[in-house]
Amino acid sequence: MNSQGKIYALLATARIANVPSLFSNLAAGIFLTSSSENTWPWRLCLAAILFYVSGNFLNDWWDREWDGQHRPERALPRKRFPAHSYLITAALGFSLGLFLVSVYPFSVLITCLILCGFILLYTLIHKRTALSVIPMGICRACLPLLGYLSVGNSLTLEILFPCFALLFYIIALSISARWESNPSLSGNKTLFPAALLFGAGLIACSPMIFQFPALGWIGLLPFTLWIFLALTRYRSPISAHVSALLAGIPLIDWIALLPLAFILLGEGNRSLSHPLFLGVLLISPLSFLLGRVLQRLAPAT
Repeated sequence: MNSQGKIYALLATARIANVPSLFSNLAAGIFLTSSSENTWPWRLCLAAILFYVSGNFLNDWWDREWDGQHRPERALPRKRFPAHSYLITAALGFSLGLFLVSVYPFSVLITCLILCGFILLYTLIHKRTALSVIPMGICRACLPLLGYLSVGNSLTLEILFPCFALLFYIIALSISARWESNPSLSGNKTLFPAALLFGAGLIACSPMIFQFPALGWIGLLPFTLWIFLALTRYRSPISAHVSALLAGIPLIDWIALLPLAFILLGEGNRSLSHPLFLGVLLISPLSFLLGRVLQRLAPAT
């Protein structure tokens, strides 16, 4: 795609390559419920996309002066659009997203407000402190919880594992990106962020291994393979490393959902063509693949 055009600029601002992972994160929360055959919460999915894209527009508006010095290829430093148009777009996106979730249980609205609050907090502090990765991770961690709550469930310990896994993964991703971009660090020290990345996978699979020891570990296989590739083949340049790790976010969801697919099939009341089985089996890997395809259209960061 022409990197000089306005469409490319908008796709890059929206970080469009990361949008499929949002759908996967929500799906993980939905499928891990006892009522996962309810009507799919499409309004919530659209709202999550609006929150994410609006946050990126807000972020680029807030960083426009810094980007002018350090990221001059971005849309606002190149004056592709008026700066105020990004702020207006973000405000409209957040407002529409909150309107869309008003039909869901009150717990969903509260979680969305918390999510938006952490998006704002991240925007304000991310250039000031490395600890900004924590609110960024919390934003991701909210998504499985939103999916879980949207079908009428109350908060349980079970849903906290995929939430904490995503939080841990985002923190590990950030540390890995920072350490890989620092050539002065020794090989032994760079093992630390790698251990953190694999630790996120262990958090995600813990409930499944505890409940189904024979199947609970299966989802770790594709996740481990991709993290290995991100740490070897895609280790440099740093942009390729970060893009690979971002694309791997849906594989965190698949750690829990892949064994669940086998469990559903083994129950005998799910066929290979059953929508629930297909969703549990395919949404996360398809989100991963689509994310990698979209990274060819516009950068993920």
